Amino acid sequence: MQLENEKKVITVINSDITGSSFKNVRAEQVSIQCANLSGLTMNDVNLTGMNISDANLSDLVIDGAQWGGAQFKHIGFSDKDQPELEQLERNPLQFTHCSLKQGVFTDCDLTNVKLENCNVTGLVINGVNIENLIKRHISAD
Repeated sequence: MQLENEKKVITVINSDITGSSFKNVRAEQVSIQCANLSGLTMNDVNLTGMNISDANLSDLVIDGAQWGGAQFKHIGFSDKDQPELEQLERNPLQFTHCSLKQGVFTDCDLTNVKLENCNVTGLVINGVNIENLIKRHISAD
């Protein structure tokens, strides 16, 4: 089936659209429920206001995106069929070349998190200014 230069509301139920492609498509207010989108590739898309809930985001890669106002809530490695420790060893979460400026982390498990080559100006953890703590550590050496 091909739709070209059409404005239609499409309802797809219990179907397999594997291998389908969408190009130059307006798909605002689309709802996708109980779908397997593994291997989905999106390029040059506007996901403003997108809401993802109850999803498996393992091996998700987001590259070259803007995320002002983005919210990440209730996210972990939990998988009912695989212990969390196995998942952590297999796929550690990575943030590379990104800005978390003015970000707030609340009630998060940061066990064994590594910050490498990061600007920690103004970083405060539980009331402790980390930049000052590092300066004191360096001067004590």
